[in-house]
Amino acid sequence: MSIYHIELLGRDDNSDILNILRSSPNVTDKLSICFDRQPDFFRLAEIRYNPFQYYGYFRDDELKGICGIGYHNAMINSKPATVFHMRDYYVMKESRGLGFGLKVCEKFFTETWKNVDTGYIVILTGNRASLGYVGRRNDSFPYMPYSRIINQQEVRNIMIIWPVLKLRKYKIRRARSADIPDIVNLLNHEHHDRLFGKIYNIDTFQECIDKSPGLSINDYYLALDKDSKICGVCAAWNCHEFKQTRVLSYGKHFRLPRIAYTGLSFVFNVPSLPTPGQCFRDIILNDYAVRGRNPEILNALIRAIYIDARAKKYHSLLIGSSVDDPLLKATEGFFFQRIVSNIVLVSRKRTQIEDGAIRNNLPFIDLATL
Repeated sequence: MSIYHIELLGRDDNSDILNILRSSPNVTDKLSICFDRQPDFFRLAEIRYNPFQYYGYFRDDELKGICGIGYHNAMINSKPATVFHMRDYYVMKESRGLGFGLKVCEKFFTETWKNVDTGYIVILTGNRASLGYVGRRNDSFPYMPYSRIINQQEVRNIMIIWPVLKLRKYKIRRARSADIPDIVNLLNHEHHDRLFGKIYNIDTFQECIDKSPGLSINDYYLALDKDSKICGVCAAWNCHEFKQTRVLSYGKHFRLPRIAYTGLSFVFNVPSLPTPGQCFRDIILNDYAVRGRNPEILNALIRAIYIDARAKKYHSLLIGSSVDDPLLKATEGFFFQRIVSNIVLVSRKRTQIEDGAIRNNLPFIDLATL
């Protein structure tokens, strides 16, 4: 009889879950980091999903792994739908390879909320353990959904070091409540045809902001054209109240870049890299949309946010989209590092993952709540 069992998790397990995150870092030859969620692991899920579930993998009474699923509304084939997002798959080293990923699917997919059958997973490139489940079917686990990689998500981590100039072709200002209708129109136009695009509503936009810690209408930057018409929007969201990127250690291959960055931080009067145990101070560039999907407008917005963030001693700005998105050209002229993940389409129905069933147009992954 197996000494492992799966149980539903709740806030009473918060401390043990956070220990799992710290014990399962992302390790490269340059640094080891933890995507932390202090003080409340479940806060992010409450912001993004309705409903959500997390299950734990227990050895006797000791938590050894977690995995979650959350449901939210999104666009599929240019129509509103409810989708699921499988996420936060972490297993302690000594408990890997024992089939938790397969077994937990029965919990998630025996019955799904309102019979939702299609969703997605985001898996960092190089994560062989998780990628091993993609496209895998096993007769012993009939609840395992069908899956395939459909695209990739690219996150550009813009390091805030030297000064940049504003792009004076556009006037940039902070948003006010009166701007919400124009903001919603821009965002809906951007997301309407994107796979998993967000759905915006004038009546609920302010409510969404109110339930998002660290975000206010004043954190939305607007670009105005020569006729003073709003032609672009981008939110600058400090998400540290519910998620952090914590450095656990630096590798020997990062020694020289770290020395160079320390020198640059002294010359340009910006903060040095966090010491082990500390977090990067970063801002997520979220809710962005520009007229005609013109990268120049988004570049003007990023420049304005960069200037303000530099004055407030932030380390970096993060912006993401699918790797084939021309809007990523807006980051040209900045020093950035690329992080690429696989976007996996998942469905209980085989027909849903076949070519042409779901239009793979610039799939949107919400970086702020990823």
